[in-house]
Amino acid sequence: MEERKEPKLAHRLIPCPQYDVSGMECWLSDMAKQGLILQNDGIFAGIATFEKASPQNVKYRLQPAEKSTSMWADNNGDPDEEVVELSKEYGWEYVAKRGEFHIYRTNDFTAREFHTDPEVQALAMNAMRKRQRDNLFSSVFFGLFYPWLLFKGKMMLSIVHVGTIPMVLIMIGCLWMSINSIVGAVKLIKLRKKVLNGEETGSGSNWKKGIWVYHANNILRRCVYIIAIFWFLKLMGDQIIYEEYIPLADYTKDMPFATMEDFLPGGERELMNMKVGNMNTVREWSDLLSPVNFEWDEVGEVVHSDGRILSGGLEVIYHETKAPWIAKRLAREYLLKGKESKEFELVDLEIEGMDQVIAYNSTLHYPSIILRKGGKILHARFYTHASGTVTYELEEWAGMLAECLNE
Repeated sequence: MEERKEPKLAHRLIPCPQYDVSGMECWLSDMAKQGLILQNDGIFAGIATFEKASPQNVKYRLQPAEKSTSMWADNNGDPDEEVVELSKEYGWEYVAKRGEFHIYRTNDFTAREFHTDPEVQALAMNAMRKRQRDNLFSSVFFGLFYPWLLFKGKMMLSIVHVGTIPMVLIMIGCLWMSINSIVGAVKLIKLRKKVLNGEETGSGSNWKKGIWVYHANNILRRCVYIIAIFWFLKLMGDQIIYEEYIPLADYTKDMPFATMEDFLPGGERELMNMKVGNMNTVREWSDLLSPVNFEWDEVGEVVHSDGRILSGGLEVIYHETKAPWIAKRLAREYLLKGKESKEFELVDLEIEGMDQVIAYNSTLHYPSIILRKGGKILHARFYTHASGTVTYELEEWAGMLAECLNE
């Protein structure tokens, strides 16, 4: 018994978008003339797989799918068996799907076309257009409006904490996704009008026109997507495992703001030994919009030789931005973030020399402050434990933190 040989395959990047029906049909026919016949289910992720054969004349047709072509849809997105069988009777073989279209082919150039009545074709186009419209709304919502809702109006805060470059890449990816959806929807609307006017969709197209623009757009778009996803996953991972946070016990640099040791000069710090989240850690990073940034979380005691004890915790987020308007925007967004807390209540506080002073209480009833001077901004919270002998009023510890912004 003769062994069946595995077909030799060739892979090609598809040179035109899914809504270019004429271009896609002509390209597949041209490939057949070169001896490359599209394999069954041979289209995936913008790449077409062909079986190598002798050159032949093959006519292809893209038909708008009446139902979703998603792999999670009924029948894996392929057309119903009745439709496939009926197509065979007319001389057409179902081959693959791409986007919102099913692809058929025939070697019989006298084979009857699928639908000679434009209104019948338009029914399928209407179903496809409805799905495309739903996809468009989803793309625009998740690409443009959802990120804004996710950040809740705190875009600058997100940019500085996450990083300008990854955030720009993420936003470009979202914008690109939305623009591509809009362009595709507009092209499909034009295609529908063409069908209703009785014009042919598969003749006289030069698929080579604009091929490099299409490939460059695809490659660049996918690179942006991959980089954006990589940064997103990295950032999520860093938040979970606190990889960028250094234990305070191992950190020896001088801080540009007052710490608990500065609140009780001459004392010796003893950190609370608890591994909870980012407790007793510091994170230092740089960004294009804010070159100097610190996130400080300190919990413990400062014991003075005279017996005084300062017991409590200090949380500080500090930025030295490129321009005062960036610091001003950060102050506004830190306030927005504070207002999200339960039992938010503004507290009167004035500190001489500051461009902006904001103080408030929230759920835990610990006072928080936002201080801004020029391009410097500091957001802090300080609290003391009952076991300590030293306490400070809001004006006192806020004043000590404000001194660093005047330097």
